[in-house]
Amino acid sequence: MNSEPAKTYQSNIDVYTEKAEKLSKITRRISVLRLFIFITSVMLVYLFAVQDNAVGIVGSLVIGIALFVYLIKRHSAVIHEKKLAAALLKINEQENNALKHEFQQFDSGVSFIDHSHRYASDLDLFGEGSLFQYLNRASTVSGSKTLAQLLCNPLLNKDEIKRNQRSVTELKDKLSFRQKLGSIGLVYTEEETDDKKIREWAVLPPEFGSIIYKILAVAIPLLTFGMIALLSLSLITIQLFFLWLVVPWGIAGFSTTKTNRRHEMVSNTTELLNKYAWLLQVIESQTFETEKLKDLSKRLYIKNTSAGQSIHKLKSILTALDNRLNFVSWGVLNGLFLWDILQMIRLESWQKIHREKISDWFDVISEMDVLCSFANFAYNNPEAVIPEIDDEVDHIDAVELGHPLIPGNVRVNNDFRIAPGEFMIITGANMAGKSTYLRTIGASLILAMCGAPVIAGQFSFKPIDLHTSIRTTDSLFKNESYFYAELKRLGKIIGELRSGKKMFIILDEILKGTNSKDKHKGSEALLKQFISLNTSGIVATHDVSLGVLESQFPKHIRNRCFEVDIDGNELSFDYKIRDGVSQNMNATLLMKKMGITI
Repeated sequence: MNSEPAKTYQSNIDVYTEKAEKLSKITRRISVLRLFIFITSVMLVYLFAVQDNAVGIVGSLVIGIALFVYLIKRHSAVIHEKKLAAALLKINEQENNALKHEFQQFDSGVSFIDHSHRYASDLDLFGEGSLFQYLNRASTVSGSKTLAQLLCNPLLNKDEIKRNQRSVTELKDKLSFRQKLGSIGLVYTEEETDDKKIREWAVLPPEFGSIIYKILAVAIPLLTFGMIALLSLSLITIQLFFLWLVVPWGIAGFSTTKTNRRHEMVSNTTELLNKYAWLLQVIESQTFETEKLKDLSKRLYIKNTSAGQSIHKLKSILTALDNRLNFVSWGVLNGLFLWDILQMIRLESWQKIHREKISDWFDVISEMDVLCSFANFAYNNPEAVIPEIDDEVDHIDAVELGHPLIPGNVRVNNDFRIAPGEFMIITGANMAGKSTYLRTIGASLILAMCGAPVIAGQFSFKPIDLHTSIRTTDSLFKNESYFYAELKRLGKIIGELRSGKKMFIILDEILKGTNSKDKHKGSEALLKQFISLNTSGIVATHDVSLGVLESQFPKHIRNRCFEVDIDGNELSFDYKIRDGVSQNMNATLLMKKMGITI
């Protein structure tokens, strides 16, 4: 466990525990004070009423109501502050656990699992104990989706990767900022389709843009209040007044279908808008130094109006519109103000001004979520380095490379170097570390192309498309055998290479679903084809006879291995990679240890 982040998280835990307790006491005091104000006001009104003191009654009511309303607002503000403190406490407790590689409390991204993806399943990107679960600190649903999309389709452009790297480096030290975003994400709930509703609504054409609606929205309320004035002067009867109300009710009722259609699209999204407004305001209040973060911040302004302010205004319009959902409120508000029409005009006016920007604002939050997730990874792993990008020659060059999902106290790091057109054949006994090594290289390359740090002493690379075949599965549904599924995957790789596509290939035990003779012959032919297509990659295998290819293709094939030390019936592994072909195998010994007679 890293001591410096651990100290910071523990210090924050102490601070927010104390703050949450203090705020709990304040809320209790406010509740008691509210009760006291209420009882005192009632008593004063009673006493003044006994004395026939009208001024005293009115004064007691006005002061009592004013104090009571103030305390309600104050109580609400303290409750909100308390929720944020509780969320910050939870975040620091979770991060403290994450330092011990206890990260099951985070979203696993199981919904993003795609076994047909070119490497996601092989590299354990999603699911319980996955790289996504270890990385993801998104405050929004869309942020989680954006992170998943980037991991599955990392950047290949050097400049874009460098922009991300610089942003991650800056955000790494902005712990308070990152945790503010995270706390808002915890306090405000969000349904998966909420932001989609808002995005789809924002681009719809107006239905209440006609000048007739605008005239009615002004004229009808004026006429209604004119009728109220006439009624108060006894110039019209109450029957005539209610007869007049049929007019605004009729207009609102006639437009109900259109109003309902638009209202349903954005109804119940006020919680999401509240969340996004606060997230945007936190981002807007932060000063950034790096180019990408500055650009993200600039995208949040229309002239002098910020996105946070605009979203707050939208939320207030929708809150006002929601008042129509109560039948009594609908009758009163539409009778007096033609409420439905008035609020729909306000809503479409907001939409007209902001329709081109709202999706972009949501995207800014999503992009910030991704960068903050990588920054959190960097902060929790001080030993991680920012990779160097050299896009002149295809290569990967890593020193002391480790898998991010293996705790530092048990992780064994290894070097890895591969040149253009070179294929590495890795042999070794069962459980010696071959598959972990492959996944370490694959996961590190993906992180590097996302602009994130990697667990290494040094890491240099050229961005390149990655394809793997490590964990091929059969399919009863598609009536495909394991062997056929693997052939399809390999065939796709060959097809893309023939079309001129550059890629880095990671294979584990080629052609596992066939007999040893066919497997050797097929593996040898496949490797020769990769050489002819001038591609680079790694293949792990138990077939040590493939090692002879190094002498046939010394510029293209390099043998490396993991060894096992056998002492009697005991096995020991150092998980360090070596040059050459493995000399020790352990399958029969492992079978004996399991009680299987050989």
